[in-house]
Amino acid sequence: MTDLERPLPGQTTIEQGWTGKRDLTTGSIHRNIWTLAVPMILEMGTLSVTQIVDTYWVGKLGSAALAAVTISITLRWVINSLANGLGIGGMAVVARRIGARDRAQADHATWQAILLAAFVSLALGAMGILLAKPALRILGADAEVLAMGASFLRIVFGGLFTLILVFVINSLLRGAGEAGLALGVLILSQGLTVVLEPLLIFGRGPFPALGVDGSAWAGVLGFGAGVLFQMAILLSGRARIAISSELDLRPDLPLMWRIIKIALPSTVQMTLRSTSRLVILAIVGLYGTFATAGFGVANRILLIALIPGFGLGNAAATLVGQNLGAVQPRRAERSAWWVTAYNISLLAAFAVAFFAFARPLVAFFDPTPEVVEIGAECLRIVAPSLIFSAMGVVLARGFDGAGNTMPAMFVNLLTLWGMEIPLAYGLAQGTGLGITGVWIGRALANLANGLLFAFWFRLGRWKRKEV
Repeated sequence: MTDLERPLPGQTTIEQGWTGKRDLTTGSIHRNIWTLAVPMILEMGTLSVTQIVDTYWVGKLGSAALAAVTISITLRWVINSLANGLGIGGMAVVARRIGARDRAQADHATWQAILLAAFVSLALGAMGILLAKPALRILGADAEVLAMGASFLRIVFGGLFTLILVFVINSLLRGAGEAGLALGVLILSQGLTVVLEPLLIFGRGPFPALGVDGSAWAGVLGFGAGVLFQMAILLSGRARIAISSELDLRPDLPLMWRIIKIALPSTVQMTLRSTSRLVILAIVGLYGTFATAGFGVANRILLIALIPGFGLGNAAATLVGQNLGAVQPRRAERSAWWVTAYNISLLAAFAVAFFAFARPLVAFFDPTPEVVEIGAECLRIVAPSLIFSAMGVVLARGFDGAGNTMPAMFVNLLTLWGMEIPLAYGLAQGTGLGITGVWIGRALANLANGLLFAFWFRLGRWKRKEV
């Protein structure tokens, strides 16, 4: 057995188990990609199912309820994106140390990332509760939408720490190559959410009818169950990272600062993305509640395609990080390009389906004729640009896995704020295209985003990043 094949402490063999115990720095690149990608796609797919179910049940409460949840969820992701970058910073540090066979330091980095995420999520939750109502007013919510949205957000932000911890800890597990365990966490979390949604929204059985608040409570309780399962995994020693009595549980400020430095550009680019969605939502809101509802449905449908792509992107991040840790930069690059090719094929298939079946897909969630018309037009115009989004999603995560998070920040600043928002507003308001101009602006920005990421990744400077 070579050093590269030698198991970490507590392992009997690299090949033990379906995922996680396999050495990702040797053997077939394609096999390693799919060893990670299948559970990661399924993991992200569970999020997609929850989004679909949530849209379906909330849509039955009417277009105003659907508009309230659309605006509220967009706001939640703005706050959440401020902390999600921590998962990327922690993942990059853990992946490097696993690739370098330094289990003790990987465990130490895991605990410090969890501590940091807990502190940040509690602060952001408090801020979100304070700012929820003013933000809804700025986005043009009418009295009915404002009342439902404010109540929804108070619950969501009160339990924000559960959502953030689930995503951060799952990111750490993926960085260690434990894609199967991360999948198990999301299946439990989102499965419970799906079961609770109709019970809490409509008040079936012993449960009260909470309306849109029921959707918020279902999410908080589901993510809370996920956090408990994650802690059980880390305390049991089943994964390649763990929390044990041997760890120094005190905050390690230098390591936390290293994680923050990696996370900060990623956090900024996520915030750029989510806040740009708020601006787009505000532009769409100029055209009324039906437009907001149609935009919300179309976005959820597009997410069906993008979430599996995020799973492939996560696989690229783990492969890049671990191969750089094992001092194999060429293998890291080849892995990322192959994942990109696979994602392009996947999103091309989704784009064809969305273009062909746009109207019935939107009508499934909200049959209101005005909503169907607006949502279907959005799908048909934006869907072809998913092919370029496929490149951007994977290569951005490849940069993250290398700990080189600056490129994603610059590319998203340029394409989202420098292109998408000006184009969407200018084409909608200045050319007579109306809301159609918003969709054209989004499609053009997606095209530029993918091409810029491909160019920057090809330069190869990320291979020299120290983590």
